[in-house]
Amino acid sequence: MGKKLVWSPTSLGQLEEIHEGIFEVSKSLNIADRVIDDIMSSADILSFQPEIYTLDENKLNNDNSYHSYEVRTYNVAYRILTDTIRILRVRYSGKEPKQY
Repeated sequence: MGKKLVWSPTSLGQLEEIHEGIFEVSKSLNIADRVIDDIMSSADILSFQPEIYTLDENKLNNDNSYHSYEVRTYNVAYRILTDTIRILRVRYSGKEPKQY
């Protein structure tokens, strides 16, 4: 059995903002839903292969537990904990990188 995948309140709020932004531009609920589904399903592999992606370069004082990857022009940052993978944030990759 793999690690439990937990989306932080911040990351869920960011997904809502992404969904609203895509819907506003595309006028298609189907397109907005599909992008969010792609982002969320992309994290499923982390339960079994949490270190598949590189260390997060934007994390200050990274203790090697913070990783990130890109999907559909969005950067997904997560932290590997003992029993869980915590999705920390989802940001548009075109934005200026923001350290945290």
